[in-house]
Parts: sequence; C-alpha cells; structure tokens
Amino acid sequence: MRRRCGFVFLLAAIFWSPAQALSAQDPPAKDEIPIESCDRLPVVKVAIGDRTYQFLVDTAASSLLNLKSFAGGSSKEVHIASWAGTAATSAREVSLADAVIGKYRFHGLKLPAIDLSPIGQACGGPIDGILGMDLLDKMGVTLDLKRRVASIGGQDVDARTAYNAMEESMAPCMVAFDKGDAQEFEKCLDPDVVIYTPQGEFTGRAQVLDYFQSRFFRYAPDVHYTTKLHDVQVFANALWYSYDYVLDSPIEHRAGHGMAMCRKSDGRWRILNLHNSRVEPSAALNP
Repeated sequence: MRRRCGFVFLLAAIFWSPAQALSAQDPPAKDEIPIESCDRLPVVKVAIGDRTYQFLVDTAASSLLNLKSFAGGSSKEVHIASWAGTAATSAREVSLADAVIGKYRFHGLKLPAIDLSPIGQACGGPIDGILGMDLLDKMGVTLDLKRRVASIGGQDVDARTAYNAMEESMAPCMVAFDKGDAQEFEKCLDPDVVIYTPQGEFTGRAQVLDYFQSRFFRYAPDVHYTTKLHDVQVFANALWYSYDYVLDSPIEHRAGHGMAMCRKSDGRWRILNLHNSRVEPSAALNP
C-alpha cells in the first residue's frame, strides 16, 4: 500500500470518535431551490396542480400534508417520524397526481395528511405541508442554510476518485505528522474537530494538538502503521470510508477496524471526526 494512502488511516488509528465531513470535489448543483422563511422556519415552494404551496423543510420528520390545505383521501394508520421518534397514528392518505419541487417532479405521490395549523400559527404564515427526510433523500437534496438554497442532485462523483483526490490534498498533513510539526498540522484540523480517545475527549484544535504533541509528535518519526481500505462512499458533500489498521509506536501496538470522514472547506480538506474499534488489546510497549 502506498505510504500516502496510509496517512488518513493513521489519524483514525490513533483515536476513537464519531464522524462527519465533505467530499473530494464539490459537485455542482443541477438545480437550486431558494429557501424562504416563515418567521425562523425554513420553507420552500412546491407546485401541485395549478397551485403553489409552502412546505416546511424538516430533516427530522416524515413528509406530510396539511389536512386544511388538501381535501379528500382515505383514513388509515400511518407511521410518522419526527425528532421525538416514530409513532403510529390515524391520518388521511392523500394522492397527488403531480408535485414539482424545483425541477424535480413526483408522479402519483401518496402522503399522510394531518392538521398542521399549529405550525402555521407559530410562524405566522401558511404551512401546507412538511418536506421531510424521505423525499429529501429521494431527491438527493443538499441543504445550504448559509446561502439559503436547497440543491437537488449534482454531478455524480466516483467514490474512489473522490478518495484519491482527498488523499492527494492531505499529503502536506502526512509530512507534518511525520515531522511532528504541530504548527503545520493544525491547518489539517477543522476548527470544530472533536476526537474521543482512551485518554478522554478533546474538542477543538488546541486540545487536539495538545493530545497529539504529548502522545505522538514527541516520537516522530518513529510511528509505523499499515492499513487496508474497505469501502468509500460519497454522500453529497461528505466522504466516508472504512478500513482495517495496525499502529505501532514506541509506547503501544494497536489494531482494529475504523470509519472516518473529513470536511472540505475553503478549498482544503480537514479532519473533523473519526471512529475506531479494536480487534486486539492495545499492548503498552513503554509504560
């Protein structure tokens, strides 16, 4: 395995953590839908038939229709998801012959309809439905709340190509780690980086750098590792990969499985979160 390829996995082999991140190239949007506001709630326009409706964007909920906005349908038991979990409830199921969101068109869409009036009253405007994670995922939507747009689809990115581009851009980070250069390595960490290690939780660049310096940089360049890449996937602006690893340093030997994700911002890849598990106990070589 190439030396450069192993660097990203070395970082994951050092600590245990959750994961998040961005992709090797930012895919250009095929379609962008303006995100408007109802008070502070994000809403988008949905064309159904010859009318335009206002839907709340909620990534923690199932897609729903407001019973007050859509008549008809038959009553049945449906399962509705929200931030509080999934629950069964009685609702009316409404069939929509045609629904258009941006350039994306749904045919024969069936959605449950309940009374969403309290949401409209809370934001002071009409809420005709909820655009939930089920439809957002089907449309391949990426939400950019800073630019206030929802991007539908995008240029398909080959996962291995994305990984190779990320690996290439992380080459200076590998050099900085090998040299124990904390100042240069800091540029490789996202400002919101969080890592979880057997020694504790470290949040932000300062804490993470202190951990690296005390545990690894002082042994540079005597840190050795091997890795085997298993899977790479691109999710919108996220690059996820899994692997096996072996790490040897003057103080320990460690092997296990891991997953990692990295974020790209300002044209540069940075470490955000990582997650690892062991398949064999860590052996202390120099307590």
